[in-house]
Amino acid sequence: MREISRKSLNDEFQDHYLSSSKAGMRIGFFLLMIMMAVMILFNSIFFPDSKEPFFYYRFWIIIPLLVISIIVTFFPRLRKWLSQIFIILNIGIATAIFWVGITATPLDIGYESYYTLVALIVIVFFAFFRMTPKITSLIAALQFSAYVLATLMNGSFLHNPFIYFRNLCFIMAIYCIGFLMTLMFRRLNWKNFLHEKALSENYKTLLKEIEERKQAEKSLTQSEFLYTSTINSIPDWIYVLDKDLRFVMLNTSLQEEHLRQGFPHNCVGKSITKIYPYIPASTIAEIKSVFQTGNIMVGEQNFFLRDITIYGETRKVPIFKDNEVIQVMTIMRNRSKEKELEELKQKNIEQKEIMLREIHHRVKNNLSIVISLLNLQIRNNPDPELVRIIHDIEMRIRSMALIHEHLYKSESIDKIPLASYLHSLATIISGTFSGHRINLVSQFDKVDVSIETALPLGLIANELIINAFKYAYPFQEKGEIQVRLKLDQENLWAMVIQDNGVGLPDSFSMDSEKSLGMFIVGLLVEQIGGKIDIIRHNGTTFIISFKASISKNQNVDK
Repeated sequence: MREISRKSLNDEFQDHYLSSSKAGMRIGFFLLMIMMAVMILFNSIFFPDSKEPFFYYRFWIIIPLLVISIIVTFFPRLRKWLSQIFIILNIGIATAIFWVGITATPLDIGYESYYTLVALIVIVFFAFFRMTPKITSLIAALQFSAYVLATLMNGSFLHNPFIYFRNLCFIMAIYCIGFLMTLMFRRLNWKNFLHEKALSENYKTLLKEIEERKQAEKSLTQSEFLYTSTINSIPDWIYVLDKDLRFVMLNTSLQEEHLRQGFPHNCVGKSITKIYPYIPASTIAEIKSVFQTGNIMVGEQNFFLRDITIYGETRKVPIFKDNEVIQVMTIMRNRSKEKELEELKQKNIEQKEIMLREIHHRVKNNLSIVISLLNLQIRNNPDPELVRIIHDIEMRIRSMALIHEHLYKSESIDKIPLASYLHSLATIISGTFSGHRINLVSQFDKVDVSIETALPLGLIANELIINAFKYAYPFQEKGEIQVRLKLDQENLWAMVIQDNGVGLPDSFSMDSEKSLGMFIVGLLVEQIGGKIDIIRHNGTTFIISFKASISKNQNVDK
C-alpha cells in the first residue's frame, strides 16, 4: 500500500515539475535558438570569408526539434504526454549529434567546435527538459554513446588521441555536472512540492474544519431554534432547573400563566423556592431524586388557581451531558377536563352495568315465568309424552336462565365463570334425578368465557348429562357420571362428560333428526367452532373441544 502511495506521489510530482517548468523551458529553448542565430549572423557579417561558421549550420537540424518542444508546451491536452514527447525529441537530438559527427572529419574547418556544440546541447538538455532521473540518465547515455560512436567512426581518435580523450572527458564532465545539477534541482523542487502539498492539505483541512464548524454552528443554531420553538409551542407548562434548583428556562405557556397569576415574569437564574414559596417539599424531593438517579418520574399534583382546583400530571425528565444529569425538565399538564371525562365515563359505565345487571335479572325472572307456565301446562295435560317434551324444554330454559343469573351476580358483566356455571347446572340436573342411584362427579378448571360461548356449552352439557341420567342406566343400577373441564395438550379447552353405563346403540348418529337433543348438540358445537369426539368404551365419553379467550387459572374440585 505504501509503494502504491509512493508511486502515486512521484507521478503527481512529475506532473507538477513539468507544469511548473513550462515557462522556463520555453524561454530556454527560445534563447538557445536566438543565440545560435546571433552567432551565425555575427560570423556571417564580420567574418564573411571564414569557413568555420558553416560547420555550425549542420546543427540547425535541432532547431525544428526545439521549436516542437516549445509548441507542445502550449497545449494542455498534451500535458500527460509531455514526457513521451520529450523522449522522442531527445532521441532525435541524439540522432542529430550522431549525424553531424559522422558526416564531419577532424580535418574540417571548425571541427574543433563540434564537441563545444555538443556540450551546449547537453547543458540545454539537462537545464530545460523535465523528465524522471531514470529516463534522463538513459537519454544522456544515448547522446553520449552517439557522440562517442560518431567520433570513433569519423577518425577523431586516430587523428589525435590526446585531443580526442580531452574532448571526451570534457563532454563526460558536462554530462556528470548536468546530471548532478538536474538531481539537485529536482531534489529542491521535490522539497518545495512536499511543502506546498503539505500546505495545500493543511489549507484544505483548515477550510474543511472551518466549513464543518460553520455547519455545526448553523446546526446548533437551528437546533436551539427548533428546541425553543417546540418547547414554546407546547401548551403544557414546562420549566428547566439546574443542580442549584435555579430556573434555566420557562416556556411561553408557563410565562403567560405567571402573568395571569401575578408571579414574576423573569425567573431565569432565580431559585424555584423563591418563585414558588409554597411549593410542596415532595416536589423538591422528586427533582433532587431525578438528579441523583437519572430516572424519569411521573406523578400527579393538584394546583389551586383562582379558587379553581386543577388536576395536573407532572413528568420530571433528566437532561444528560457526558452521562451526568445537569438539568431537570418538569412538564405539567392540565388533566382537569380529561379527569372530568374519565369520571363521567366511569359513571356511565357503572350505570350501564347496573342496567345490564337489571336486564339479566329480568330475563332470568321471565324465563322462570316461562318455566312456571310450562308446569301449568303439564298439570292441565298429563300426557306422558307431552310431559317428557316439556321437561326437556324446561331443562334447556333453566340452563339459559342460569347464564343470566351468573351474569347478574358476576363482577364482570361480559364474562361468565364457566366452572361455576357448569357446576351449578350439573347440580340442578342431579337434583332433578334425585331418585336415581347415580353419583355425579365434577372437576373444573377455572376459565372465564363470553355469553356467546357459555350458553351453547350449557345447552350441550344439559343435553348430554340428562341423556346420561335417562339412558345410560336403564335398569336403575348404580353408576357414575363425570363432568370435567380442562385444558388439553393442544391448548384447547375440553368439556368431558363420561358415564360407565350401557353405552350407545350401534345405530346412534349425531346427524339423526330422530334424536332432537343430539342433533341440537351437533349444531351448538359447530356454533362455537369446536369439535366433538365420542369414545365408546366402558360406557360413553363425550369430549367437546373449543377455544377460550382467557387462559386457565387454578384447578377447583367439586
